[in-house]
This record gives sequence, structure tokens and C-alpha cells, in this order.
Amino acid sequence: MTTPTKDKHEDSELHQEFQLERMILFSDAVFAIVITLMAIEIQLPETHGLSLTTEEFYNGLKHVTPILLAYAISFTFIGVVWHQHLKIFSLLKRFDNGLVIRNLILLFFVGLFPFAATVVSRGPKNGIVPLMIYLSIILLCLGAVTLIENYILIKKPELRNDHPIEKFLIDYEKRKFSVVLFSVVIVLTLATNYFIEDPNLAFIPPLWSFIMPIGLRIQQRRANKRKKALEAK
Repeated sequence: MTTPTKDKHEDSELHQEFQLERMILFSDAVFAIVITLMAIEIQLPETHGLSLTTEEFYNGLKHVTPILLAYAISFTFIGVVWHQHLKIFSLLKRFDNGLVIRNLILLFFVGLFPFAATVVSRGPKNGIVPLMIYLSIILLCLGAVTLIENYILIKKPELRNDHPIEKFLIDYEKRKFSVVLFSVVIVLTLATNYFIEDPNLAFIPPLWSFIMPIGLRIQQRRANKRKKALEAK
């Protein structure tokens, strides 16, 4: 015969699971809406006629090519963030207000992607500021994911289930490194762009971006070695 205390405990756990599922569903909805809003931006220019002429059609395709490119890159990144969100939330058996706040911060920055894609696709072609705005929003999203991982993996172990977290910790360290590296690249690019006034030296600020693939490649190799050592145990 079950006791009232046990029944209350089971009801509390079921309530927590239901509320956690609601938070995950809400997050998934935000990701889906953001992707939809970006897709809505892909439109051929309006014309006065009922249909486009061949020349207008091809000119329209040229017009939307940067928008399509921005959409493809943004879709890929949002997909990666959603996948990381899905994986880290699979470790949870309950949540608290701190996790809710961190999750809302992530969704806030993800919600800026339609604006970021518009800025980078329609901003000045030779200007570096639109690109920096776009990259900064990517950085903020990465930072928000890292905050959630830190909260679940490090600060609040009582929120987790019994799933092993060793591989999650390796990915967390890799992401934390990428956030720091990304921040350094953006700061150096903006500072160089601000102090270099000679148009002939305008090629220098974008060169800092080459630090990213080099640093991430080195970090990826280290992470792969740690994962192989973990699997060998």
C-alpha cells in the first residue's frame, strides 16, 4: 500500500517532468519560428507586371543570392545549436529558475538571427560592421549554450539524471575554448578595422578570421584524443 508521502513525491516528479517537457517544446518552437522567419525574407523583388520577364527573373535571383547564402549559413548554425540543446537537455530530470533564465537568454539571441541575416545580406558590401554584427550574434548564441552546459554539468549536478557526462564535459571544454577564441577574433578584427584608415590596408582586418579554423582544429584534435582515451578505459 502506497503512503501519502510517496504519492506526493511521485506527483511532484511527474509535475517536474511535465514542466520540463513544456520548456523543451517551447524552445523547439522558437527554433522553428526563427528558421521560418528567415525563410520568409527570401523573396524576389516586386514588379509592376503580373509576372516577371526573363531579365527581371534572373536579376531577382542575383538579388536573393546573398539572402539565400545567409539563410543557409544561419540554418546550419541554428541546427547545430538546436542539436546541442537537445543533447544537453537529455541529461535533465528536473529544472530550476536558473536553468529557465539561461534557456531564455539562449532563445533571445537565437531570435535575433532573422535580423542578423538581413543585416549581413543587405548591408554595405564592402563594410565589415554588418559581418561583425552577424558573427557577434553567433558568438552570443555559443556563449549562451556554454552557460547552459556549465549550469547543468558543473553547477547543478542534482538536476541531472544518471547518464554519464564525460563526453559532454569534453564538448563543453571545446565549446568554451571556441567562445574565447571567437571573442578574441572579433575584438582584434574590429580594433584593426578602427585603427587602420588606409584603404590599401583594408585586407588586414579579415585576416584575423584565419585564427579560428587553426585554433579549432587544434582543439578538435585534443578533444578526439581525450574521447579515444575515455573509450579505451
